[in-house]
Amino acid sequence: MYDLLNLKLKKEVFKSKLVTKNLSKVMQHSAQQIGKELNMKKNNNIVTMPKYLKAKTVLVVDDNIMNIMIANIILKKYDVVVSEASNGEEAVNYLKNNECDLVLMDLQMPVLNGYEASEIIRQELGLNLPIIALTASNRKEEREKCFEVGMNDYLPKPFSEEQLIQVICVWIGKPEDSII
Repeated sequence: MYDLLNLKLKKEVFKSKLVTKNLSKVMQHSAQQIGKELNMKKNNNIVTMPKYLKAKTVLVVDDNIMNIMIANIILKKYDVVVSEASNGEEAVNYLKNNECDLVLMDLQMPVLNGYEASEIIRQELGLNLPIIALTASNRKEEREKCFEVGMNDYLPKPFSEEQLIQVICVWIGKPEDSII
């Protein structure tokens, strides 16, 4: 995934006002520069097109600031409104008070991991919005556990812009009357 920006990190990046301010500038510029336009896709007889992502709200939940930044760059290119949480607890608290169309959920995070957060979102909050697991592992057991706790889909890292947009489009990138 980091290949999208040709970034090579030598030290861990810590979240600070200076880093956040500079990353924000990079994201605004990069969102206009990277990737290619995706063509119309057909999945399970449903037409999915990135143009239907405009103004959709996606909550990106990850404890790694670089993963959040890259998701922001990609999603803002498609006019998606992005909200962020750095752990599962922040995600649950956000969803108690805010609506969103989809959640991109990392699995391994401090405080409250992605599995636990997804269970709370489903069982305690009673929300039925799509939750997409993002993880560095591609093990069958992990995938099954994601579905057991109520996640809707699974995308192993690293992933390309096209893979991310395709999986999001399957869940929220279609018009109301898109059945063919």
